Amino acid sequence: MIRRDFIRAASGVGAGLALSLKGFAASEAEGKRKRSANDRINVGLIGVKNLGGKVHLPSVVGSPECQLVGICDVDAKVAEEALNTAEGLYAEQAGKSGYKGIRTYGDFRELLQRKDLDAVMIATPDHWHVPIAKEAIRAGLDVYVEKPLSLHIEEGRELVELLKVHPRILQVGSQQRSQDRFIIASEFVRNGLLGEVKHVDVSINTRPGSAEKWKPEPIPEGLDYDMWLGPAPWSDYHSDRLHYNFRFMPEISGGEIANWGAHFLDTAQMGLGTDVTGPVSVRGMGQRNPVGARHTSYFDLDVDYEYGNGVTMKLRSGKNGVTFFGTSGQLYVNREELWTNPKDLIREYKGQQEDLAIRLRRTKGGHFQNWLACVRSRRAEDLHAPVEVGHRSATLCHLANISIDLGRPLYWNPERESFLDDAHANALRNRPARAKWSF
Repeated sequence: MIRRDFIRAASGVGAGLALSLKGFAASEAEGKRKRSANDRINVGLIGVKNLGGKVHLPSVVGSPECQLVGICDVDAKVAEEALNTAEGLYAEQAGKSGYKGIRTYGDFRELLQRKDLDAVMIATPDHWHVPIAKEAIRAGLDVYVEKPLSLHIEEGRELVELLKVHPRILQVGSQQRSQDRFIIASEFVRNGLLGEVKHVDVSINTRPGSAEKWKPEPIPEGLDYDMWLGPAPWSDYHSDRLHYNFRFMPEISGGEIANWGAHFLDTAQMGLGTDVTGPVSVRGMGQRNPVGARHTSYFDLDVDYEYGNGVTMKLRSGKNGVTFFGTSGQLYVNREELWTNPKDLIREYKGQQEDLAIRLRRTKGGHFQNWLACVRSRRAEDLHAPVEVGHRSATLCHLANISIDLGRPLYWNPERESFLDDAHANALRNRPARAKWSF
C-alpha cells in the first residue's frame, strides 16, 4: 500500500475519523495538536509564479493539515525563489536556521511519480489546467485546480468523465463559493426571498493588455519555453507574453472573460441554482487589440445569455459584481458589498436563516480548508466547487468568447453541450493540442 492510499484508509480511524465526522469543527485541543509528518497530507505545487507562489504556497506551509514536499515550475528561477520562500517559512515555524525537505521539478510528470505524494495544487496558465489535472488523477492524486477549469469546452467535459472512472477529490479554485457574502446572496436568491428571478447583471473588470507590436526575443536561460507552451500552438517567445500576461493571449487563456468571469458568472450560476446546466442561447460583442499586438483577448464586453426558463443574463465590462433582479426586488453582491433593494429585504434572510430549505455551506473554513476536509473525509459531495460546477461556469466563459468570435447569436443545448445546427460553432468547442503535448 503506497502512502496516498494509507492516509486515506487511516482517515477512517482515530483522529482521522474525528476529522471525517466533524471536519474542521473538531475539539479545540485536537485542532491545536501538532500533527505528525505521517498524518499530514503531502502536497505538491505546480505553477508558483503568481497565485501559486503568493497564495497557495503560504497556505500549504501555514497549515497543520498538510506538508509541502514538491514545487514545480517550468521557470527554474521561479521555482528556486518559491523554494527559498517555503524553506524560510518552515525554518521560522520550527525556530531553526534552515529547513530541507522540499524538492523542485521542471516537469510536473516527475513530481506526480512520487510515491509519498497525496495531492497537488495546479496554478499554471489556463491551457495546462486540464492536462495536468488528468495526469494527477490517473496517478491517484487529489487535486486543487485553479479557475477557469478549462481552456475549451470539450476538455472540461473530458475531465468530468475521467473523475467518474477514477474518483478523486477535485476542487476548482472558485473561492467565492466558500466566502460568506456569496453564500448568503445565493441562499437568499435560491430560497425565493427575492421572489421570482427574471434577470441577472454580471459586471467584470476587463483590461486590454498591450496593443504594442512585438518581435521574438531570445528564450532566457532556465526557462523550458516549449513546455510552457505545451498544448498551445507554437509561438515565438516574448517576455511580455509570459507569466501573468498569459491572460491576454487567447491561445493560452480565455482572457478577462475567463479570468473574472469564472468568478462572477459562477456566482450567477450559484444564485440561479444552475450549477449543472447552462443557458440555451448567447450573443456577444467585444473589442480586442489589432492582429499582431502583444495581447489580443477580448475586452469592453457586452454579452447576453438566456436560460431555458426565460431568465436572461447580461455580462458586461465594469466594476466586479452581480445583481439579481426578482419580482420582490434586487440583490447586489461583490467581494466588498452585499445589499438589497428594498433595504429591509435582507432582514427576511436573517430572520429565517436557520430554517432555510436550501443551505449551501458544507464544511467550515475557507475554500482551501474545504478541500482539505474533503481529502480527509473522502466526501466529494461536500466540496464547494466540484468539477461539474467548475466545468459549467467555465463553459459560460467559452460560450461568450465563441459568440464574440463568430459575431452572431448561438443556440446551445446544455444537456448535450453542443450548438444547434452550427458546425462552425461546434468546431470551436475544442482546440487540438500539439501532438507532443496531448494528454
